Amino acid sequence: MTAHASTRSAKPRILLSAYDVSMGESSEGYVALNLLRRLSRDYRILLVTRRNNRNRLLGCPGFREACPDVKVIGYDLPRWASWWKAGARFYRPYAYLWHLFWPLAFIKRRRCLSSIHLVHLLNFHNDNFPSLAWLLGIPVIWGPINHNELSPRWRRQFWPKRASILHTTTFLVRWICWNTDPFLLWSKRTASLILAGGPWVIRRLHLKEGTKSIQMSQLGVEEGQTFNPDKLVRADSGNHRLIYAGRLDWIKGLDLAIEALDRLPPTFTFAIYGRGPAEPRLKALVAALGLTGRVQFTPPVSRDELVGIYSSGSLFLFPSSESAGLAWVEALTCGLPVVGFEGESSELALAQSSLNGIHLALNGPTREDAVQSLASTIQSAIGDETDPRHTRDKAIGKYSWDQKSATILQAYRSLSKRH
Repeated sequence: MTAHASTRSAKPRILLSAYDVSMGESSEGYVALNLLRRLSRDYRILLVTRRNNRNRLLGCPGFREACPDVKVIGYDLPRWASWWKAGARFYRPYAYLWHLFWPLAFIKRRRCLSSIHLVHLLNFHNDNFPSLAWLLGIPVIWGPINHNELSPRWRRQFWPKRASILHTTTFLVRWICWNTDPFLLWSKRTASLILAGGPWVIRRLHLKEGTKSIQMSQLGVEEGQTFNPDKLVRADSGNHRLIYAGRLDWIKGLDLAIEALDRLPPTFTFAIYGRGPAEPRLKALVAALGLTGRVQFTPPVSRDELVGIYSSGSLFLFPSSESAGLAWVEALTCGLPVVGFEGESSELALAQSSLNGIHLALNGPTREDAVQSLASTIQSAIGDETDPRHTRDKAIGKYSWDQKSATILQAYRSLSKRH
């Protein structure tokens, strides 16, 4: 037996489920990959994911290199129970059923579970999706889990009616699940530990923070993907380059940023990196406000390229009403100050007290108030003279993947001792 094989066999085994794991194609998949590659250093992982996702992972040399001790199993709902699913169409009901029923595939495979120490449900964006994992008779960790709160009406004034209705309906369905779904109620009761993305999750799921649940954001950063202090080039004092990178979706609030730009001097420009359904309407807004020469739309670029882009910017704008959002954390690790909105259901707002470089505008109560406050906050943030190295170091200290995985590993060990 080789030394590697001997070390591998000595590792305890866990069963981990993740609807999405990717090499960076999606934020959820990227988070799952970074946790997997670190958790697999201490544990042999049996990963359950969707079949087409399994095929992509096994065909990717980068995944096998990053996670050599992860065995991947594909699971999908039977065709008769998912014929209505096509691409992104009806994603939520399919994902709900997938999270709920995948444990049934192991009910008749008890021998496969004989050496499994615990089950970890990685489910980042949908804390209203329950699981029947308790049927396996193994300790269950659930999370980090999260959700986005309902965006206020003034934010949705720019959205198409269909997008606003879908957003409202989705939140209503979640609210019904949080309060009436018996499967969700039982998932909460039977989980050994719940990792909640923020106090808004604890409030909506009616959890009691303590031994059963702890707060832990799913956001993380790679320490190697930060700026090189020797190559740091900020815009000169006369010109200010504002940056956004991410999906151009309605909830991101880029319309508010563009309207705020219209209230700033011509020396402020805005570079937007990304694609998404809101792009045509955002471009029309730019044209209507006469800002075509000051706003640049660019397709998505790699994270490595973004490091250089952030290092040459003045501010990163994150006007989103999301509870989390990964891009602003990555910007901070490049020493780039971030401007966003305050809020009781925002990781960005929570982090302001412990990190440098975060500047928050008033969150309403009207669209006019929010846009004006955002413009004023951008101007005041330009004067942020904090050393970018300090901004970077604090962000890494709070959000590094190593720190995240260490917290989860400690939870694993604690549960192993209890059971």
